[in-house]
Amino acid sequence: MPAVSYHLTINGTPASPEVLAALRRIDVEDHEWLADILRLRLSVAVSQDGSRWSVLDEEVFPRLANITLRVQVGSAIRETLVDAYVIETRAEYSNQPGDSVLEVIAMDATVLMGLEEKIRPWPNMADSDIASTIFSEYSLGEKVEATSPARDAIETTVMQRGSDIQLLRQLAARNGYEVYVEVHPDTGQPEGHFHPPQVDQDPQGVLSVNLGASTNVNSFRARYDMLRPTTATVQGLETSDQSSQGSDVQTPRMSHLGSSAAGSEGRARRIILSQTGLAAGGELQTLAQAVVDESAWSIFAEGDLNTVAYGKIMRAKRPIMVRGAGRQFSGTYYVERVLHTIIGDEYRQHFVLRRNALGLTGQERFVESEALSA
Repeated sequence: MPAVSYHLTINGTPASPEVLAALRRIDVEDHEWLADILRLRLSVAVSQDGSRWSVLDEEVFPRLANITLRVQVGSAIRETLVDAYVIETRAEYSNQPGDSVLEVIAMDATVLMGLEEKIRPWPNMADSDIASTIFSEYSLGEKVEATSPARDAIETTVMQRGSDIQLLRQLAARNGYEVYVEVHPDTGQPEGHFHPPQVDQDPQGVLSVNLGASTNVNSFRARYDMLRPTTATVQGLETSDQSSQGSDVQTPRMSHLGSSAAGSEGRARRIILSQTGLAAGGELQTLAQAVVDESAWSIFAEGDLNTVAYGKIMRAKRPIMVRGAGRQFSGTYYVERVLHTIIGDEYRQHFVLRRNALGLTGQERFVESEALSA
């Protein structure tokens, strides 16, 4: 059985033995489109002389204290699971010995981007340039994919009315992009991401469903939502010459994770986009394409990983393979969410996956080695 170990630091200093001894439970939510969240539950108690509460009165977790959690499963490389900032503490008091608890909640670095609402213009800049500028203002590394078009300030200027992370999420949504902050595995530094879902990466592992001794999931549930829209139409008025602009998108731009796009069987469901706030034909096309790409995610799965059998950490925002779930539900998925739970020596991982296609491409490699080669 691979051992599970973790390393917790608070403001760059390893957690004290008192804090580690009080830890009852650690939960980390690793999410594709929401901020990553860390929750710690610690036992607290009154000292024998009644003068103080353990941990609670030490002010170990002040507002926006930085907490980093690194986890290692067996001989695998220790990974930074979350780098977060304290946003809330909750105390639950009980008259039963040992039942009083302090809960600490922390959010990833996007919380720093939400502290201040701003009104500022972004003239002559593409959405990706805005993202790069904002990441640099928080001293973050960046992985940003270019968007188009850049805007002429005479005709169109992006106006920010809200926090930086609110603006980034708006820009990401209309481009079909993800936006998040994650610790770079090589540098150990937080990095801002602004790009489409990285579905073409090598899968991080293989989930085996009902395959005897090879099974590494305790439960697996899958569903196919057959009524998601697969085409989108949008109309707008070009501000420069008052000409009518429009776009009609019929197919997803993103790579299919199976042999045939979901919802491609005919009698497609179409939606008409309105009140977009956009006028240029290129921007309308980008928005309609983003809506179609998002709607193509119509196959969903979730379950509980057998961490001992899987032997490592599953991460969100990366592809993964599934085998043993039948022709419709086997193949490559994109990991939307993983809830990691550590209680003593027990390590649980609950996952949510999604997919934009049916069947197998024939290129899947279901026999896993360190290089994921057959």
